[in-house]
Amino acid sequence: MSLARLLVIVALIAGGMQWWNQRRDEKAMQALATPGGFLPVPMPDGTPANTVLVFAPLNCPREGAQRAKALAQSLADRGIPVVKTDHYAAQAFEPNPETEAAFKRLNVVMTGEIPIVLVNGMGKANPSADEVGAEFRRTHP
Repeated sequence: MSLARLLVIVALIAGGMQWWNQRRDEKAMQALATPGGFLPVPMPDGTPANTVLVFAPLNCPREGAQRAKALAQSLADRGIPVVKTDHYAAQAFEPNPETEAAFKRLNVVMTGEIPIVLVNGMGKANPSADEVGAEFRRTHP
């Protein structure tokens, strides 16, 4: 067997394994998602309870930032406590499979389309005001 053929076989096996692992992770996240598509994520340090966090660049004229501004205003008009921010801070955690999975979900949410919304331990990229309101009511004690 030639070296080129062996390299092609190894590349196909590696690609297949990567595809399978990615598919498995996506299915696991889908299983954890709420009906509104929110995923359980760690909240930033110092987040006030029952407050929606809307992440987007502050004072930015781009479309995503303007959607974030409109979303925050819509939530405030509905009486839902909301904070618009561009910063996430968390203490270092002891690495374990549960913590790693939680931060992997957070990474999926945070790399989505702006605005990013976190509410009571749940997160979603670019949700509507109705979706955020429903999730706030669902998770509000």
